[in-house]
Amino acid sequence: MLYNLTVNLADLLFSVSEAMDLSDTSLVDHQIRTAFVSSEVARAMKLDYGQTERLFVAALLHDIGAMSPEEKIGAHIFEDLCPEMHCKRGGRLFREAFWLEPSAWIIDWHHTPMAKHREADRSLSESNVLASQILFLADHLERMIQRDTFILHQTETLCAQMHDLIDHGVHADVICLFDEVSANEGFWLELVSNSLGRNLRERSLLRSIDLDYDAARSIVSVFKDMTDFRSPFTATHSTGVAACARGIGKAMAFTGKELQQIDMAGLMHDIGKLVVPDAILCKPTGLTSNEYAVIKQHPYYTFRILSRIRGFEKIAEWAGFHHERNDGSGYSMRLKQEEIDLGAKIVAVADVATAISESRPYREPGDKAAVLYALLKMSSKGTLEPRIIEALVDNYESIMVEVLDYQAADKARYIECYEVIG
Repeated sequence: MLYNLTVNLADLLFSVSEAMDLSDTSLVDHQIRTAFVSSEVARAMKLDYGQTERLFVAALLHDIGAMSPEEKIGAHIFEDLCPEMHCKRGGRLFREAFWLEPSAWIIDWHHTPMAKHREADRSLSESNVLASQILFLADHLERMIQRDTFILHQTETLCAQMHDLIDHGVHADVICLFDEVSANEGFWLELVSNSLGRNLRERSLLRSIDLDYDAARSIVSVFKDMTDFRSPFTATHSTGVAACARGIGKAMAFTGKELQQIDMAGLMHDIGKLVVPDAILCKPTGLTSNEYAVIKQHPYYTFRILSRIRGFEKIAEWAGFHHERNDGSGYSMRLKQEEIDLGAKIVAVADVATAISESRPYREPGDKAAVLYALLKMSSKGTLEPRIIEALVDNYESIMVEVLDYQAADKARYIECYEVIG
């Protein structure tokens, strides 16, 4: 009997939300805190469960369109002079997945002031306008908090700053609701609590749904885009790794759930690069030893992010250990051959093969000879698994045709939908 992969939706959204803010101490819990404020205002407004859930999903991932740490930090400290760009990118990403699409307009408008809604003949009575206005306020409030100052010493100033937004930025009715929820110390203390993320999970603000493979993959693909679409040179990398890993898996008799898991691991193997700055990730020349050390943290964060998701236990290992090597020379855990699962070894080979076959700012794409030379050299040194490389060699043409087909489709989508946005 074949068992299909299932994934918990709330775990998936919360884990990626928390990961988006790992790149800098000034960002930690920004998405989670913004979601908390949004949910409290929604409660005061007495929004129904469906409206609250749409707002909460948007708030958890509202900066998804700010793809690099530099862009996230710029938005956080009000240095992003054109926030509409990351809103537009974020809304586009949300429209790629069925479970995210209902919140897309909220993402589009979460930096749109009320004055612009009025110019467009939109009113607060429209659910997406109301939700985006709540998110506008919640996001603005969280960014104004001074993290080195006790929160109850800031409340008067913060409330005054929110009132400065009335009418031009935020509708007066939304500010009134904020006044209601922020009138007690408990609101502020919960907002900065170290256990806020856990507390929000326990409040069941998202439906407890186990997604099947297709539904989960559509959301995972969005998160893959958030990582890979930071550069045209990496825009199709994880798609290629997933296709290559699937092909090798089939050649090694993987079936059903195992193929679904290896596909997901390939798509998500680089999500830990959310913590790596563009200045390093997209550098057109060789990395210094210090820069390489920053890069080497990404598989650790991939494992950390994915291991918190129910249904992703095996995927977390396969994706998070893709830079481990049989001889213990890999990173970030320095595992050795007997400690590395077969799936992780497959993703490792697929990652190397795909990367060599792709172009980079400093080199042209490698052909079949270049890919196989590199893999066989690593095999002879005892770093990659010989039987996996043999499976790729024996099926190279059929596997790489599929890799190139999937990458071509992703490249076309990147150019059409995202490159033009900036």
